[in-house]
Amino acid sequence: MAAAKYRTQRMHQLGLWSVAGYFVFLATTVNANAIDSQNLTSVCTSHLCQRVARAIISNMDSSADPCTDFFDYACRSWNVSHPLLPGENTNSQYGIYKKKIANQTKALFESGKYANPTEKKALDLYNQCNKEKPDKRPGGQVVLAIVDELMGGWSLLDSKADTSRLRLDEILGRLQKNDIQTFSSLHVDENILSSDQNILYIMPANKHLERSRMFSRHEEMDDELPEKRNNTIHTAETALFKPWNDTIALLIRDSGKKDVQMADVQSRLENILLLEVVLSLGVKGATNTSYRAAFGDFSKLPYRSKFLANCVQIFNAMLRASSVNYVATANTTVGITMLAYVQNLDKQMEALEADGDKGRRIVADWLWWKAIDHYLDRMSAEYSGNSDPTDCLTLVKEAMPLTLSEMFFKAYITKETMQKAKALVSDISQGMRDAVLLQAAWMDRPTQLAAVEKLNNVLQMVGFPHEFLENSTILDQLYKNIQVKPTFFETLQTIDQSTSYVNLNKLTLTDGRANPYDPEDLTMVNAQMQPDRNRMVIPASMLQPPVFYDRDMDIVNYARLGFMIGHEFTHGFDDGGRVFGKDGKPTDWWTSATHSNYVQKKNNFIQFYNNISTPGGNINGKLTLNENIADNGGYRAAYQAFHTFMDRTGYRIKLPGLEALSIDQLFWLIAAQTTCSTSTTSYLKLLVTQSVHAPLKVRVLGPYMNNQDFSRAYNCSIGSPMNPQVKGW
Repeated sequence: MAAAKYRTQRMHQLGLWSVAGYFVFLATTVNANAIDSQNLTSVCTSHLCQRVARAIISNMDSSADPCTDFFDYACRSWNVSHPLLPGENTNSQYGIYKKKIANQTKALFESGKYANPTEKKALDLYNQCNKEKPDKRPGGQVVLAIVDELMGGWSLLDSKADTSRLRLDEILGRLQKNDIQTFSSLHVDENILSSDQNILYIMPANKHLERSRMFSRHEEMDDELPEKRNNTIHTAETALFKPWNDTIALLIRDSGKKDVQMADVQSRLENILLLEVVLSLGVKGATNTSYRAAFGDFSKLPYRSKFLANCVQIFNAMLRASSVNYVATANTTVGITMLAYVQNLDKQMEALEADGDKGRRIVADWLWWKAIDHYLDRMSAEYSGNSDPTDCLTLVKEAMPLTLSEMFFKAYITKETMQKAKALVSDISQGMRDAVLLQAAWMDRPTQLAAVEKLNNVLQMVGFPHEFLENSTILDQLYKNIQVKPTFFETLQTIDQSTSYVNLNKLTLTDGRANPYDPEDLTMVNAQMQPDRNRMVIPASMLQPPVFYDRDMDIVNYARLGFMIGHEFTHGFDDGGRVFGKDGKPTDWWTSATHSNYVQKKNNFIQFYNNISTPGGNINGKLTLNENIADNGGYRAAYQAFHTFMDRTGYRIKLPGLEALSIDQLFWLIAAQTTCSTSTTSYLKLLVTQSVHAPLKVRVLGPYMNNQDFSRAYNCSIGSPMNPQVKGW
């Protein structure tokens, strides 16, 4: 999976994200004497300024009272002009921007241009994907031949298969080389305990996670209540049996074998179904805890199966098969997420080993099926049930993310854009320090100083890694395994092998905090703070209009991208980020006094949001706490940074048609219009009950209601809806 997505998942699994928030909500306001200087401004009349001004004016409803509902004031006309289409449940400025970036990315391939062999490979891959005909996808004969090679000749369809020839380590090596998950999902990432080292993380296989959720409506496994456990297993087996059985029947037909013993196949299928279900249900009782140890010192397991006792040998077979120049030893550190899942795996393997030849057959049959299952979605509709064309843009993005990011950066990002973006990030960092960290009166001085030290050490990665621009052969080597073969199906096999290599090869890299290979997808529409690396990533996709301009529109840059960056900075200092120090290593730098104050104050913030209602219901202040506080911190940091920029440059530019607004009023208006959106009531209900993000309207109203600088700019009297007497801090 993509690194950013994996990191978020792993952080959740390790229990490092908390509903607790960040100290910004107790910060006092920006300097009350901050310059507005309405009398010193000039009106920008360039074509760009006129176009941006027209867009701002067309979105707002100037007849609405900004002190009653600022969202209506900023966005009511946008909502009217962007009604939901049939089948849509939401529409937003953010969604429109994502479509723009997707269209820009797609245009890179449609141009047919490339600058190096790796870019040509990405272009060829995209073109071959688009030419694929779903009705020409392979059937069982092709896949059976591939799986036969991977399994060393072992087949569920062969009743005379000899288990004495099975080499489990070699089979698992070949399966891993082709990115086929079996007992677990292996992912290499930085060691949270030491961010300059990459280690292997062992997680439940994706299919086991998915099937665990599928079975979640059934009773939990309970060894003390075997009748409940057996009922759960039986129900889960029933859910899987028919589709698996139907696939086996098709494979038997396509194999051309006349001597297949159906009774034997059915019996073996039932055995592997049981193993699949038991492993999947093993996820349900597992907690999101992590355990790290050397390969030879899993004292918490302990080893009961030979399978886990031989894990070093098995892992090295995987590394050799994928041509990764790394050798694991008994002292190699690994991370295990969901320890109970691994313990359950150990228990099941021990039982299978005790069954001798029968147990070995079950394991071999199960691995054979995992290989078949891996290819099912790529097979003909008769097998997959899918005749839709492949999403080719997503395919290239997942297969060659850094190449695609490089192409995007060179096509759309200028030198001037990078200079302005880096200056903005620096200003936002300073705004975070001055308007948030040093103004949090509830924090004691040692905690404030530690926070500032951490902030000053944030690694800022903006745009695209310069290492790849200076040496294009780096990406040639990284994606060397991808080859555009005569058939699209064959090409997908090389992508599998590349995915496995790129993942495992990170074991050979050091200094994970500064590693430019990760995050990979820099066309994602999202800035990202990574507390476990103390690293801020602003991808090239975020440096595009209407979020960011390389000339004239500095007020837009600070109000829009500045807020987003400030929001992400905040996540580096919340109750999850606080457990990581300035180098991304685990360090709790809050004093006990600061923590005690925080616990009391966060409850005020939760209650404040609990009282905000939407057509979908009231906001869940606890569920949305981290994101709400990040929103508040983001606006404060951006506002302070904009004033820092004005003080440094003398910037006092207004926009045509908006001259009546002060500079500060214009800032708050532009920032709010990023949230313009419309949604169905059912969608809002889904958000308020399940999402950690509040609806977009609340994400502007909440922070503005809590911000004295906003109230001062629009002269909202105390007690008005946008300046309530009781605030979140």
